Amino acid sequence: MTVFKTTRRALLTFIGGLTIFRKAASEVVDAFTLVPQFEPGQVLRYRQDLQHVRNGEIACRSRSMVTLEVGGRTSNGWLVRWTASGSEILEAHPGMRPLLEVMQALWDGIPIDLLVDDGGRLIGLADPQTVKARGDTSLEHLLARMSADPASAPMAPALHAALQPMLANGHVLMQSLMKEPAMLLGAMGHDYRVGEPLEGRTRIASPLGQGEIAVLGRYQLRGISAAEHRADIGWLMVIDRPATVRLLSDEILGAVRRAEAALPVADEDEEEDAPEEDKARPIEASTVTAAMASLDFDDRGDFIVDTRTAWPVSVRHVRRVSTAAGSRVETVELKRLAL
Repeated sequence: MTVFKTTRRALLTFIGGLTIFRKAASEVVDAFTLVPQFEPGQVLRYRQDLQHVRNGEIACRSRSMVTLEVGGRTSNGWLVRWTASGSEILEAHPGMRPLLEVMQALWDGIPIDLLVDDGGRLIGLADPQTVKARGDTSLEHLLARMSADPASAPMAPALHAALQPMLANGHVLMQSLMKEPAMLLGAMGHDYRVGEPLEGRTRIASPLGQGEIAVLGRYQLRGISAAEHRADIGWLMVIDRPATVRLLSDEILGAVRRAEAALPVADEDEEEDAPEEDKARPIEASTVTAAMASLDFDDRGDFIVDTRTAWPVSVRHVRRVSTAAGSRVETVELKRLAL
């Protein structure tokens, strides 16, 4: 499900522009400004663990090493290179493991150049066309290796059909590649004070249509350890559920009606002779509304940051999406490693 992929980043952009953020006095021990110290050539390494749970069962668990390298200044910030390497699947359904390993290998070791502003907030990809070209080349190499292996050759056409549209769509590609960097840098660029949450309400475009989804995001500085030079920051984002259910129900129903209209018209005699359970019937609007009524979603994050450098020591992000039909929980953890 990709419905809420861009929600958090859109909200972070909104929060970053609010005027409620004021400078925290340096002498106050319960407040600080989270702006990283950039230096050309600076390198940070993190261990990244990802886990996907569907309906209470682990669907996939993987691990990789992330290298963050600061490049030079740009007109509006800094160039930062993100490279995930050494990717491995730690746990997965046996039937899905081969496909997951191939998909994970697509970006393994491929550098992704990002733009961040002076506050450390993620702006976007520095050169989307170069990233796309690297992805295309990597996919070609993967498909060639798969085609040469009798065991994986049958999967090659399906993999190409699944990944090529993503590489061709610049917006989808950008959202996919910026997901984990946005989590690592999510709390950057703000002034924090214990007991004073930073909140922002905004509306973001629905990926299913022309409507907008209302969301509320909040950062909370839980505490500062002066002795350890650490700060603990929490993140929470929720949707306006009743409004979102109404909006998505209407948009899904519209998509269903368009799909029904595109179906070939059945022969009346064949339709009449067909078993009752095989006869085509329009999906009732109440069916869609009932299915969406159980929708629930929230985003939560935990940031432990070094108050001297503002770089994260560890980040844990959990996204939960559930309906009556099932649930999905995605967990991303990044832990700073010594060089």
